[in-house]
Amino acid sequence: MPHFRCFRLAPIALCGLVAACSAKSAATADDAAASDVPAAVDTAADSASTDTTGLPLLATATGASNFAVAANGWYRGDLHFHTNYSGDAKQQGGDDLGPALNIADAWRDPVYLAAHPEATGNGLDFVAVTDHRTDAALHDPNFKHDYLIVIPGEEFGGTGHAGIWGLKQHIPETPQGTESANTRIQNAIAEAHGQGALFSPNHPTQDNSWVWDVSGFDGIEIWNGPWSAFYGPVAEADVDARAKSIGAEGPFIRQAAVRAGGGGSNSQAMTFWQYHLSDGQHLAPVGGGDRHMLLPAGLPSTYVHQSRAPEFAGKTGQAIGPAGILGGIAAKETFVSRSPFGAQVELAAEGTDGVQRPMGSDLVAGQTYTIHISVSRAAGGRLRLYSAPLGKAADGKWPDPVVVYEARIEDARVAGTWQWQVPAGGAWLHAVVLEPLIVQPLPQTMNDVVALLSQLPTGKDLSSMIQAFAAIVGPDANVTDATACDPTKWDAWLGDCMPADKDTWETYYIPDPVVRLMSTWFENGQPTQFCCGAVSSAFMAK
Repeated sequence: MPHFRCFRLAPIALCGLVAACSAKSAATADDAAASDVPAAVDTAADSASTDTTGLPLLATATGASNFAVAANGWYRGDLHFHTNYSGDAKQQGGDDLGPALNIADAWRDPVYLAAHPEATGNGLDFVAVTDHRTDAALHDPNFKHDYLIVIPGEEFGGTGHAGIWGLKQHIPETPQGTESANTRIQNAIAEAHGQGALFSPNHPTQDNSWVWDVSGFDGIEIWNGPWSAFYGPVAEADVDARAKSIGAEGPFIRQAAVRAGGGGSNSQAMTFWQYHLSDGQHLAPVGGGDRHMLLPAGLPSTYVHQSRAPEFAGKTGQAIGPAGILGGIAAKETFVSRSPFGAQVELAAEGTDGVQRPMGSDLVAGQTYTIHISVSRAAGGRLRLYSAPLGKAADGKWPDPVVVYEARIEDARVAGTWQWQVPAGGAWLHAVVLEPLIVQPLPQTMNDVVALLSQLPTGKDLSSMIQAFAAIVGPDANVTDATACDPTKWDAWLGDCMPADKDTWETYYIPDPVVRLMSTWFENGQPTQFCCGAVSSAFMAK
């Protein structure tokens, strides 16, 4: 999430909400100048218009709309979460490890659930502690929780960040001995794997873009923080400057920057991931809230499934441990949703043998598969299946993803099928769920918020986000005093102070209507009537 230095509200006085992102390209000892925020896709094929002529309708399905739960093998959590072991988080009013983990579990707070009974059953199951360039949290006696699966990790790097999960000890980001900077990154990936950990570039298309020419990732953070609210798209000139400064450039970043800028930074990150798929690199899509302060964990939430991990069959909750979560990510059976309350999606591919293979599976090129679709919590939205062939096009570029199937969603839980004839040369396929942007009339007091969040941010300018946050929490918010939280003053349209945060700056539950606005789906730089609800992992057919 954005990195703030000084913040004071009351009544709406923001005196120095300063983003420390201007020096994100240079790592510092305390990371006071680092910045982490949004990541996702937009193509010429996108058309989220009000015209539904000819669009098929997914059928109403039975069963709970909140189907992606531990009892069904699904675990939801946040893979990008900072504590005060990150120097910038400490400066910004963040939280020590123990209190931070209580905040990560705050969706289960009884005070919150008493006021929002509809939120019951939507708490997080896991959180990865990923402090900047340190494994200090792993050695803290508070590295534990009564409910959450706490995953040991760190956020690697200075120029270009990455999440490492399952870490046993710190992996240095600075070149060792005679290593080049690029070789250090490649070796760091191998070192992570040597520890049994997974490695995934974070927010690869923000200003601190991932230009390294390396391979061997386990996933890519396609969604960092709210989908569209904070950072604008990275420009080709930024890629030029970054590549020149480090002396390397990977084959995907430039095209993602140029082709997908009209959807924002996360749109570019999703496209960056899709180009890796077209290169035959089958990687898990993941997301993370990048929480330092102010916002809760789980915006967005990553869901991980256990269907291909028989050693965890019948186990639930903490019994699967970090190894269970990492196993699901390694199997690429994941999807990312805008929040713990956002859309859920599950796909299966049935071959001519009658066997259904879960999403993230490897398939065979040239065959026909029946794609079984299950979507929930997106009534009034759209289901889209994106695909592209493997390999580069005749012009030497990665083929742009296209929408090969789109259907309407009109109920809380829906299902359907679609026939996928895989090209002989191979292809990939994944789903995007678009939810309606506005599902109930908004009060006039929200007009400014709507106007601000109907524009894509540009570059590193956080002024619109600063204004929006001030409006979201309201004129009486006492942001810098967590002890002042009074749940009796909660408002349905404003950020609700979080009782679980008892130290330094306050943390806020963000109302679902506002989370939708912060997740606006843009096409060609323009807002649509939808928000990004969920992005699924991909089938890879070779």
